[in-house]
Amino acid sequence: MTRVELKSDARNQLRGNWLWAVGLSFVAWFIVYVINDIGEFISTGNDTVYRTVKYFAGGEIYTAESYNINPFGSIFTIVLSILTVVLMWGVTYTILEFRDSGDTPNILKGMFSGYTDGHFSSTLVTSVLVGIFTFLWGLLLIIPGWIKAYSYSMTPYIMKDYYTSGKKPKATEAINASRKLMNGHKTDLFILDLSFLGWAILGIISCGIGFLWITPYYRQTKANFYRKLAGDQFLTNDK
Repeated sequence: MTRVELKSDARNQLRGNWLWAVGLSFVAWFIVYVINDIGEFISTGNDTVYRTVKYFAGGEIYTAESYNINPFGSIFTIVLSILTVVLMWGVTYTILEFRDSGDTPNILKGMFSGYTDGHFSSTLVTSVLVGIFTFLWGLLLIIPGWIKAYSYSMTPYIMKDYYTSGKKPKATEAINASRKLMNGHKTDLFILDLSFLGWAILGIISCGIGFLWITPYYRQTKANFYRKLAGDQFLTNDK
């Protein structure tokens, strides 16, 4: 399982499917942006575009004192953020399904797959627990938080395999499975991520436009990393 092979497989899988993959990434980004912008407007009274334009027009630097924080809006923002995570897990489910079967479902249907087919409650609980566990480990220092983030990184892929097998995973089952699966392989994934650093720089230089292609390329490579590492061990429903 080499980085070159994983990336080569990703490019071969995306050949002829780039339009769908780019569309999936762009629409997901746009919806997440709109959701976050709505949350920020409710919480602070300023949307992201207005704040950015005002900053570059007048050089005004926003600080904590610059905001009129609405506590109820802040709670609403947290709820929206959690629901956004479920949406992004749906994107991961769709990419893994595409990797395994070659299916390219309707973009919106794929994105919201975490909300459908009875997946919402388990996806929601598991994704929130991953966030809480990672945050708590991060409180110890940056390094432990980073290690645990990689340890839990395969959780959404495992959840998708559980769903495919017809299994109803318990709250922490996929998290524990990811932790065991990544034992001895966290550095492998870290180095794989580092190999995209050059692409990320190109994406920044292109004012973000390059990420329309870089993001699906990275996600496809990561799905290949998971499948090569996990095989079909989570596709068997052992009730």
